[in-house]
Amino acid sequence: MRSSLPAPIVGGPSTSITVSGTYPDSRYFSLSVYTPQGTPFSTQGVSSSLPDYKIAPERGSTNPWQHRAAPGGRFQVTVRSAIASGGPNVLPLPSGTSALHPGYLVYRAYLPAAGSASHLKLPTITVTQGSVSRTLTACRTEQPVTMPKKAPSAPTPARKKLPPPPPDTFYNPGLAKSAGLPNADNSYVWAYLVRPTAQEVLVVSAKAPTSPPGSVPSPWPAPGEDMQYWSMCLYVGTSTLPVVANHLQGGQLDYGCRADDGTKLDAAGDYHYVIGSETQRAAISRVAGATFLPWSSTQTTPLYFLLLRNVLVNPAFAYSAQKVVQENSPRAAATALGPYYPEVSTCPLATRVSKGVSACER
Repeated sequence: MRSSLPAPIVGGPSTSITVSGTYPDSRYFSLSVYTPQGTPFSTQGVSSSLPDYKIAPERGSTNPWQHRAAPGGRFQVTVRSAIASGGPNVLPLPSGTSALHPGYLVYRAYLPAAGSASHLKLPTITVTQGSVSRTLTACRTEQPVTMPKKAPSAPTPARKKLPPPPPDTFYNPGLAKSAGLPNADNSYVWAYLVRPTAQEVLVVSAKAPTSPPGSVPSPWPAPGEDMQYWSMCLYVGTSTLPVVANHLQGGQLDYGCRADDGTKLDAAGDYHYVIGSETQRAAISRVAGATFLPWSSTQTTPLYFLLLRNVLVNPAFAYSAQKVVQENSPRAAATALGPYYPEVSTCPLATRVSKGVSACER
């Protein structure tokens, strides 16, 4: 569904990096650079980023996020020092890098057309040190998606400790900028969940934002679309917060994520995620309007985190996760998101099956 491929950067004033590639066949993509900080393998957050619609094409090519066209047009982005961020097809080289404290260049693609990042053609990266250039070997594209190691509910030492919100309520977790490699185009809220009994399911419902259809590039911003992409993902509440990943019959791997285009909507434009076990999958899938999300079939912890992600929000849309600025406050999140605030309820599966998609909702 999505892929984030980081490449470490170690360089100085004489270093430049050229990223040459083709616009991918995906809903969204971007290039971002990250500056290191004092502890090994941590960053000060995103230094600068270029989302798909801001990357100018090479002469004779078309950016399909600027003008309607098939993917495949060519682009070239340069990462080097002594430049300001925000310029055309340039990103500033992270300062203060070393082998122990590298910066990072990250290529992201969300919702690739083939349903798998393995079909994406990665750009070519050429590193120039003075007068010597070398082209890096391409890395593989299929990598598990994990959350940062620090739990977002944990405040930074400089902040006043906030009480944890109750379970089943969405809020801004206030994740520190140094945690992981955050996407500058993302905004999100999340809730922590406790897995119910074997006879019950969790139901998550709200009004769905509008977004471009399918998994191909289209011009952005787009009139009438609230955001370029949104998704709901379930993470296991262990120390590394991995996304749920269940092996199915036939060798398929089902991640606990559902993108906007894989989410069913009712006549009112609302979604209804039903979270259950793999043994409940068939029954849940038969409920009209329900979108199944799986608990882990291998992890024993009862604690999970459910994350609603909004990507490249249209400035005219008033109810995005970007608007939730107060941390650890479900009330502030509910006020900011309005009808788009997800409500969570516990329901016996038998009731859900017999009474339909809206049964047991608050």
